[in-house]
Amino acid sequence: MPGKDPIRVLMIDSEETWRGGESQVALLMRGLAEKGIGVSLAAPPRSAIGRGAEELGVPFFPLPIASGMDMRAVWTLRRYLRRGQFDIVHCHSSHAHGVAWMALGIAGASRDGRPARPKLVVSRRVDFPVGRSGFGALKYRRGVDVFLAISKGVREVLVECGVSEEKIELVPSGIDLEKFDQLGDTGYLESEFGLKEGATVVGNVAALAPHKSQADFIRAAKIIRDEIPDVRFFIVGEGKLRPALDALVDRLGLAGEVTLTGFRSDVLAILSRFDCFVLSSYLEGLCTSIMDAHALGVPVVATQTGGVPDLVDDGETGLLVPPREPALLAGAVFRMLRDGELRSKCVRRAREQARRYDYKRMVEQTLDAYRRLLG
Repeated sequence: MPGKDPIRVLMIDSEETWRGGESQVALLMRGLAEKGIGVSLAAPPRSAIGRGAEELGVPFFPLPIASGMDMRAVWTLRRYLRRGQFDIVHCHSSHAHGVAWMALGIAGASRDGRPARPKLVVSRRVDFPVGRSGFGALKYRRGVDVFLAISKGVREVLVECGVSEEKIELVPSGIDLEKFDQLGDTGYLESEFGLKEGATVVGNVAALAPHKSQADFIRAAKIIRDEIPDVRFFIVGEGKLRPALDALVDRLGLAGEVTLTGFRSDVLAILSRFDCFVLSSYLEGLCTSIMDAHALGVPVVATQTGGVPDLVDDGETGLLVPPREPALLAGAVFRMLRDGELRSKCVRRAREQARRYDYKRMVEQTLDAYRRLLG
């Protein structure tokens, strides 16, 4: 076992959902714990991320967070901070950031030589603009010691919204590369989804949320289907837009060609069956599904937004098109499917690049940021 590092970290996440071991918070907790860092987690009670922490042997503090201004959560967190004497408080959502920002503002005196106020670290994984006035402006411009942006696109949005560039460090997300060694037989997908032998499969993997813009993917599917009659389309994920997307599929006459799978525990197996992975988002922090596709050797067509260009070099490791342009998206898919030389080059170079996606690099970069803060 590694020696005990003196750094004590409290992770805070307000999200109720968790993608198993591929949650960035879970990977970070695991990596830090393996290095002997004293890591704990505060998150909603009975949440999947909380259960995951307990499975990892990470101390778990129940913390319901209704909003970024939830005063009950603020006072509960304040008690945890006084009890735990942490050096770093690391927030992984906007609500967690707001609650921690207020709790640290009223933190009590230190004990055992620990500082009265732990350093506040905020991971930013989305490229949505942040608040320019009121509470949002305060919590992003004062009191945070460092923001960890997962991509250049996210960093640019923070700077444009008034966050000091000196307070932002680039720490890209990562994936567990060992999971690909555990991918078993995927033949069951042919019978489950009625795929013909050798059928062309084009798919999207993402939460069904507005900024993921699966409606554009479905409109592109209509254009592609009219040119390639036997192609099948998959949207893997769940979310509030499911009824609207189902209705769009029916309206465009694609009920037999487009399949919305809902939540799946075998995402990698389905992704490995794609002949082309398509990202249709108009906002995107980075996209670990592109990382998965690259590691699996699945060609990628994606929208040029947020942190996507950090992963996809147009014409080299995939193809990029402007967001919200279904016709251009369809054209790029046509090109990827029909140009064998381009497809082979993109797959080869993407697989070489995927070696850099190991989550352990994210852990090391995060730990380096902690150490710089603590001197």
